[in-house]
Amino acid sequence: MALIKRQLQQVIRERLFQGKAIILIGARQVGKSTLFEQILSDGDLKISQEQILTIYCDDAESRKIIENANLVDLRQIVAGKRIVMIDEAQRVHGIGLKLKLITDHFKDVQLLVTGSSSLMLQGALNEPLTGRKFEYHLYPISTQELYNDGSILRVRQTFESRLIYGSYPDVIVSAANPRDVLTNLSGSY
Repeated sequence: MALIKRQLQQVIRERLFQGKAIILIGARQVGKSTLFEQILSDGDLKISQEQILTIYCDDAESRKIIENANLVDLRQIVAGKRIVMIDEAQRVHGIGLKLKLITDHFKDVQLLVTGSSSLMLQGALNEPLTGRKFEYHLYPISTQELYNDGSILRVRQTFESRLIYGSYPDVIVSAANPRDVLTNLSGSY
């Protein structure tokens, strides 16, 4: 099944390259990384894959590099890049100041940042990135997104399942086993 186009996709596309970091927060598994990946794979973006850097902060080595980076290090990290996506940014100690440095000193670099723990991420970002960010909250798939992606028939066919199991992307996509998917998701928290 194809990915469901999220309403925030166009909103974020319109905010690209306006000199501000784009921060996407939300619960685990609502599709934050996938949304950014959809935007980055859009042919209209006209940016080569070589100009995109993705840093996965779940990886301890990547996290350590970012945590210890000074301005000279950051210059080397983002050299030749137009977009830098930092996934799971809340895992990096002092991430707000690192993002501020990139935003202030590399005006031609668009920062895309995801974070699962909105409390941790917002606390680390609000002061350093004041006036330097567009912040969005991504929720599970809405009825409107489902309708826009398919039809009223799909909305009605999935209604009961969505009432019982919710509308996390994996729950909707894995319609055969929504209970197992939801149990797995909730058990992991």
